[in-house]
Formats: sequence, C-alpha cells, structure tokens
Amino acid sequence: MKRIARQTIATVLLLSCTIGAHAQKLENDLFVSLGRFIEADTDTIGTTKGQTKKIGYGLNFYLTDNYSVMVAAVSHFDTEKSIFKSAKYTFIDVPILFQYHTTNNGVGNLMLGCGPVISKCIHNDYYETEDSRHGLNHKKKIKEVNFSLMPCIAYEMQILRFQIDANIGLRDMKRQYKVRDTGESLTPGHNHLHNVCFTLGIKL
Repeated sequence: MKRIARQTIATVLLLSCTIGAHAQKLENDLFVSLGRFIEADTDTIGTTKGQTKKIGYGLNFYLTDNYSVMVAAVSHFDTEKSIFKSAKYTFIDVPILFQYHTTNNGVGNLMLGCGPVISKCIHNDYYETEDSRHGLNHKKKIKEVNFSLMPCIAYEMQILRFQIDANIGLRDMKRQYKVRDTGESLTPGHNHLHNVCFTLGIKL
C-alpha cells in the first residue's frame, strides 16, 4: 500500500506539470473547512459522528475560461464523538478536482466540481480496553491510506469562494485483527470514513 501511495503522489506531480504546461491561467487558493465527520461501521457500532477540520492550499489550472483542474494539499483533522474514548485522526489529503465554472474566469458565478482524493493518515488512534490482556490494546484502529470521491458546489466572487463539499470514503479503512489461537476476528465488519464541510476559499 505504501508503494501505491508513492506511485499516486508521483502521478499527481506529473499530472500537475502536464496540466500546468497547457493552462491558460494559474490561480492560487487558500482555504479552510469545518464540517461533520461520519464514520460508517457495519459492525454493531453503527454510524459515529464527529467534527472535521481542514486547512489547505491549491493550484487551480484554467484550461479554458470555464474549465479548470485544481490540485491541492490539505491538512485534515477528524475527531469522533463517542460515549467511549473519542478517536482522533490526522490526514494529509491530495485532491484532484475537475471544475466547471458557469461564467468566465470564476468571477461571480457557480462552480461545480468532482474528483478523487488520496489521504495519508499521519496520526492514527489506538484501541484501549479495560482488559489489559485484550488483543486489541495499543493496536491502530484504521489503515494508513484512504481513497475517496469529492463532489463540491461553490459560489465564487473575485477573491472569495463559498463552497460545500464532501468526501465519500471508497476504501474499507478498518484494520482486521484476529485471535491468535482461534482465528476469530476481533474487528468484524467494515469501516468507511466520510465528511461534509463548508469551505471558505481565498483566491490569491
């Protein structure tokens, strides 16, 4: 999986260079996001909600007056609200968004976008149980690399962008641990991570 992550990052860099060579205009974007974190678990835990915070920088390549591609780097923080120990995760996201602007040059108009996101978990959370001998103690809860789809809609002004976006988790992020003697799963089910955010962007 680490090899896949490295290959994906290399592909993103190559894609950025290729798109940049054909861009009519480059736009720098800073943005912050706040929204709802949703952890959908098919085990008995069900759906857990929490808070998502993001801060990022993007390069928006205008291929025509109406079409652009944004490549961004995002610091992404998820906090799960739980009656038990609240989980906290930190990711570095790399979204590639294909965008359509309803009028020229992204001024005073709507933007519709969608694209893939690769996320690298740089701060995981760990299981802690009351039983010090439990097999899950001190083990990581989720996998290191996530893939998601990001649809978004925004209203753009000359400097500001007001956006609603979502990350739809496509990969099962639950780490599977088994009892050493019986092979019975300690972590049954599947786990997908999603979020819905309001994003404020500033064009530079």
